[in-house]
Amino acid sequence: MRQEGFSTPQICDLIGIPYGTLYHWLSTDFITPSLTKPQGRGKAARWAFRDVVAIQTAQALRQHGISLQGLRKVVSYIQTHFDVEQPFSERWLATDGHEVYLLCGDALLALLRKGGQRTLFHLVDMRQTTAALQAKVHPPASNTTTQKPLGYTGTKQRNNYTRCRKRTRQHCLTRTP
Repeated sequence: MRQEGFSTPQICDLIGIPYGTLYHWLSTDFITPSLTKPQGRGKAARWAFRDVVAIQTAQALRQHGISLQGLRKVVSYIQTHFDVEQPFSERWLATDGHEVYLLCGDALLALLRKGGQRTLFHLVDMRQTTAALQAKVHPPASNTTTQKPLGYTGTKQRNNYTRCRKRTRQHCLTRTP
């Protein structure tokens, strides 16, 4: 009979995290398995895929310089302010090695130094930006008339300006009819 989820050794092999690190996180309740909690010697832990994502995220943040104490603070903040059970697998997080940022709407919140403080970063949603530009360049064919992409004239455009040189080698632009 095949068991559901992942075993602890499978996760260690999959992510590349040392068994001792994962065991420490498990024994201190930093990250706990959602399928089966270990009980003595007879029952091993079984981890769901979202647990694997959370472990991978925590491992990546640790590798980028965030302390375990800092990660505990991040988990606590997110769980209390956003009612999230698994912050590392359910939220978008970023780090610069000193601070952990949480994407909240269109803002980044700093979570370590001053929990919940908005940052001065301006985020650009590249999917939305790209889709809007695609719609402008290649509008949907809703009319029976064929629409040309934005900026398309059908003929080679002539530049109405020519460059001339004066004796002093200064450049100027003159308009041609």
